[in-house]
Parts: sequence; structure tokens; C-alpha cells
Amino acid sequence: MATAVVRDATVRSHYDSVERVITTMRSHIDQPLSLHSMAKVACASPFHFNRTFRHVTGVPPSQFLYALRLDEARRLLIETEKKVIDICYDVGYNSVGTFTRRFTDLLGVSPSTFRDLARLPLMHAPEYPAPMIIANGHLKKGPAICGRVHAPADFRGFIFVGLFSTPVPQARPVACAIADESGFYHLERVPEGEFYLFALGMEQTAPASAYFQYDSALRAGGHSISVTRNSIYGATNLYLRPSSSFDPPILLVLALLMEEYFERVEQIPSAVFVTPALLAHAQG
Repeated sequence: MATAVVRDATVRSHYDSVERVITTMRSHIDQPLSLHSMAKVACASPFHFNRTFRHVTGVPPSQFLYALRLDEARRLLIETEKKVIDICYDVGYNSVGTFTRRFTDLLGVSPSTFRDLARLPLMHAPEYPAPMIIANGHLKKGPAICGRVHAPADFRGFIFVGLFSTPVPQARPVACAIADESGFYHLERVPEGEFYLFALGMEQTAPASAYFQYDSALRAGGHSISVTRNSIYGATNLYLRPSSSFDPPILLVLALLMEEYFERVEQIPSAVFVTPALLAHAQG
């Protein structure tokens, strides 16, 4: 019993130290934070802190910080009229060129295009879209991943499932789909390798901004999936939950991925989420 109490106290201490560091990251988003300075906030050695942070959040502290910076940049692009160069400095970048390249690489569109997309009027999509697979066209056929996303009983909306190359859900997934009404999903044309499986639940009544910022979205997964020619290793059933402060930001433009989905499924006109002209510009 005493051992269990000590273990629980240690776990709580680890989570408390990581939370202190994440709070410091958010409040000092424009300042450089080295591993040593973060470890000092956590009251731990750099080696021990790095290991603890990865265990709690699933990602290294430096990667978590970079994701927070881009997430804050996204918020500023949506909620303010600040120029891109000012936002660049506000989130800790010293070069607007570096900031723009990083933002574009991870979100798939430039900061200015993202702002334009986020300010377009969005239409509502069908209540329960039919299952559909989206995958990079250049990928060869490979194994399939099937599973079910379990949502709270009162949830009504879309469930987006994506397979990513990093533990931060960012950039374009290697494969993704929208779960059907019962939560089942099917990912095809999955390449071999190590990936991370995520699900994002969007309420049907969510405002247009929810497709560009995901604070209110439910999420699931983040664990690794190993894909070989003959087998899938890792849990494929997912359980939606509210986000926590320990979750890395979601660096996607879900509206674009949903637009592609509806174009492929051909259930409704192409301009469900964004106009075709702007979509072509964003992807071009």
C-alpha cells in the first residue's frame, strides 16, 4: 500500500512539473526556451525532465513548444488584424521567411491563405456523411486499418480519423477518413512504417471557426501504429474525450481535408467548406 501511495505521488509530481512547463511555454511563447531552462522550471535534471515530458505528452518538449507557437499564430491570424510579420515575432520567430515556411509545411497553406480561408463563410455539411477514404494519390496500395471511434452518448457530428507521421497531428496525414454514423472507419492505401493514429470529433452545431481552431473539439488517439505488409500492430479502436492541457496542438486545416472528402464522395456541391478557386490556390 505504501509503495502505491509513493508511486501515485510520483506520478502527480511528474504531471505537475510538466504542467508548469507548458504554462511557462504559453506565457513566454515569444521567448526562446532551452531544454535546460524548461528543466529548471520543472525542478528536474534536463535528462529526467525530457523523459518525463515525453511520457506525459507523447512528444519532446521542443516539438511541443514549436506546435504551441504555430497554434498561437493560427489564433492570431483568425482573431486579429495583425500583419503576418508581427505575428511572426509575437510567437517567437526572428525571420518571417522561416516562420512562413514552417507554418506552410505543417498546416499545408501559407499564413495569409489560412487567414483568407478562415474568414470565408462556411456551409453546413450533411449530418452523417457516408464512409469515404482519402489518401495521397502517389501512395501504392497497401494494408488497411479498420476500427471504431467511440463517442459520448450525446455526441452528434463528424469524426475525422487520420494517420500521421509524427506524434503531433500536423501537415497532411498519410491516410484519413470520416467515420460513419456508428463510428466505424476504414483507412486504405496505408504505407508500411511507424505512424500515429488520431481522431477528431466535431459537433454538428460547431461554428465555422471550429474547423480552423480545435479547442472545443473532442479528440482520441495519439498512440503509435506499426504497419507491415501483413499486420497492423497497435490499438485501432479510439475513444473521444475532451482535450487536456497535456495534448499537443492539432496543426491541421480540417476545412480543406473535409472539402476534399466531399469532392471525392460527390454527395453535395463542391463549395461546402471553401470555394473551389481558393481551394486550388491553397493547394497549388
